[in-house]
Amino acid sequence: MILHFSKNPLKQISGIVFWNRYNILFFGICAGLAYTLIIQYKIDYLRLPAIPVSILGGALAIFLGFRNSSAYDRWWEARKVWGAIVNNSRSFGLELITYPIGKDENEEKEIDSWRLLAVKRHVGWLYALNAHLRKKEVDLSPYLSDHELELIKGKKNIPVQIQVLQGNEMDRAFRKGWIEEFRFNAIIGTIKKFYDDQGKAERIKNTIFPYYYNYFTSLILWLFTMSLPFALATIMDNWIMIPVSMLISFAFFILNKAGVLTETPFEGTAADTPLSTICRTIEIDMLEMLDSDEIPDVFPLTKGKFGVISQS
Repeated sequence: MILHFSKNPLKQISGIVFWNRYNILFFGICAGLAYTLIIQYKIDYLRLPAIPVSILGGALAIFLGFRNSSAYDRWWEARKVWGAIVNNSRSFGLELITYPIGKDENEEKEIDSWRLLAVKRHVGWLYALNAHLRKKEVDLSPYLSDHELELIKGKKNIPVQIQVLQGNEMDRAFRKGWIEEFRFNAIIGTIKKFYDDQGKAERIKNTIFPYYYNYFTSLILWLFTMSLPFALATIMDNWIMIPVSMLISFAFFILNKAGVLTETPFEGTAADTPLSTICRTIEIDMLEMLDSDEIPDVFPLTKGKFGVISQS
């Protein structure tokens, strides 16, 4: 996810031009062609009236407004889902610390080891959910035992199976008398919240934005950008119409591109929800709650081309 561009205006402009160079070139060719044919060679029958093109631009603005508003709603919902996962994870860590009680010192030591395994299992679920949403592979060996890895091997939805293992461990602690019944019900309720959060994230991931909005927005966009310079040449009888046409076309294009990137918050794009960073934050918080010595470092910010700062 891009956090911000370089503070250097020249790098900002260079980055924008570089990443959109082909489209800018296309807008320039259309504008140059209209200028050459209509203004230079006086081919008047290629002139387009401004009113129909402006109406087309108005229709495009309506499509873009609806599309970008809906896309932002999807992005914001994704961020709220992962915000809930952060809060529920911290609550789960607190429950693991306060709920289990041993009868003697030996049992307390056993519970301490059990807590650490439960926290690692939960962290494994976080990274598995991250990979599940982004359709990537992930190595869970640092978080799950060999027996647990064998149990979930070949399963289609790994995060779901990890929570099954977690629930079984909570049940084992309850049957051993480490957790009282009402506290057991509470901790199972927290695990159910993780299921709810995962389901919400999967709904965002698997719900495709209506095809006809994408199709007709793109169709009207290209019709507008190709016809705009031929309309401007009718009312602007000099070379200034070339940069003006390119600027207007680029404005509509970049609005459309922003909507396309924002509507898919789990695809690793510039507007992606920083899942890996959130997972690492939760991992650090929960291990620190246990005073563990195995605290990992935070993921560093990534500096890309033209001074772009991002996080994964």
